[in-house]
Amino acid sequence: MINRSLATFAIFAVGTFSSLALSAFATDGPSAAPVISSAPEGIDQALNDKVETLLRTDVGLAGSQFRVQGRGGVVTVGGTVPDEHSLRRALDLASGVRGVREVRNAMEIDAPK
Repeated sequence: MINRSLATFAIFAVGTFSSLALSAFATDGPSAAPVISSAPEGIDQALNDKVETLLRTDVGLAGSQFRVQGRGGVVTVGGTVPDEHSLRRALDLASGVRGVREVRNAMEIDAPK
């Protein structure tokens, strides 16, 4: 009796979690409908400040200038960096901030003078 109950529960649990995982998978990705953020502007500003502070204080990005704008977890990083390595580093750092869902690049590489 206990084995039958345990088997029934296991089948139910697997079915439930599988359908949850598939529904989450099916709604994420590039083909999903755009998400319109209902988050208060203060949350967006806090995320922008967090990303900008991280980029400005990173030793590997010294000499770079940044502008950060974001909404609903989508952050656009603009400004100038000295080389391709710095550009990639800035994008990697920004994408690692908690709350950032997507990072868009609007940076330019500053040609040496």
